Amino acid sequence: MKSTIEDVSSVKKKLHIQVAPDTIAQEMVKAVADAAKKAKIPGFRPGKAPKAVVERHYATEIETEVMNKLITDSYLQALQEHNLNPVDVPNITNISPFDKAAPLNYTAVVEVRPNIDLGVYDGIEVNDENITVSDEELNQTIDHLRDMYAQLEVVEGRPLDKNDTAIIDFEGSRDGKTIEGAKAADYMLSLGSNSLIPGFEEKLVGMNRGETRTLNVIFPADYSNKELSGKDAQFVVTLKEIKKKVLPELNDDFAKDVGNNKSVDELKEGIKKDIEIRKKNELASSQREALLSKLVDAHTFDVPGGMVERELQSMARSQATRLARRGVDVNSFDYAKFREENKDLAEKRVRGILLLDVIAEKEKLDITDDEVNSAIAVMARGAGQTVAQVKKYYESLEGGLDNMKASLVREKTLSLLLSRAKKSYN
Repeated sequence: MKSTIEDVSSVKKKLHIQVAPDTIAQEMVKAVADAAKKAKIPGFRPGKAPKAVVERHYATEIETEVMNKLITDSYLQALQEHNLNPVDVPNITNISPFDKAAPLNYTAVVEVRPNIDLGVYDGIEVNDENITVSDEELNQTIDHLRDMYAQLEVVEGRPLDKNDTAIIDFEGSRDGKTIEGAKAADYMLSLGSNSLIPGFEEKLVGMNRGETRTLNVIFPADYSNKELSGKDAQFVVTLKEIKKKVLPELNDDFAKDVGNNKSVDELKEGIKKDIEIRKKNELASSQREALLSKLVDAHTFDVPGGMVERELQSMARSQATRLARRGVDVNSFDYAKFREENKDLAEKRVRGILLLDVIAEKEKLDITDDEVNSAIAVMARGAGQTVAQVKKYYESLEGGLDNMKASLVREKTLSLLLSRAKKSYN
């Protein structure tokens, strides 16, 4: 096998590869022998047909198999010879016609990681702050907790208020025709939740129990059902019952109910610690993001287009998943627009990955089996699955565990850089 390399760019190489006829002949002999063992040709017992007959009978299949093996083997050998570490599958072109008596020639264009000239990465400045929890933050959290444990009590003798919960029957129509799926009985609606069409809840305020109203509303322009988006409709609503929230008293009994606390003071102390942890995590996350952004901005190098494309695809899948969870029709997701709007961000993320990998290599950072198992255990708890289930999932993905390990190494690298960063206070 002979190969030469051509620099298309600092991150793209073109290999010109030639496989000698004697190598082709050797592979042909092996392929014909393998085919002969399982060949079923009329007039011959299975596996007993002469090899010349087998070669004629299965010529196309044998040549395709030999061609694929020759290209795979010679490509991998060429990568070793030229010390290339590709980041994507090659683009194989210019394959010469198959001829046992002539060399096999082809070209392989492959993207590789750039050679990065590392600048200073220690002492990058990031903003820091002293974490404190104000009385207002503490009280807001306690109020939210009390709201979660609130009980609903029936209200008599007054109309529906904007803070009430309404038990209603409703049916929607447009141009005199009932809207499919726009009908419910004994529907519990918490006013202020904005769970129905904009304007619906506000038009219920002031209704009395047993009263029926016809509401004129307009479906949002981004409504999931395109036939209704931006269109007007009428809803006939009957108020069957009014309920109000009754918050539990903030006392030691409540503290015991919500977290097995001995007292309100212990409950407050636990909430305060939780808020501190959350704020510290948020600060660390913003610091890591700012540090990586500054690191990327301080280095200039070419980026493999294939890596950017894969990052864009990953971002698009995540966005589509988020939209689906919000009830948005995924078919309405404009991938082309998303790609155009997020291409620069995807490239910046790839630059960050490449820089962290180079720094990890220079700092000789690695991940241990215990750290991998610990990370899997955290994922398992978050997903409500067993460690074995999560590990099996990653093992089922191509390069799943390797990719996870690489991600953990990058996190470790970023943590190291943050520990060496220069902290400034506003």
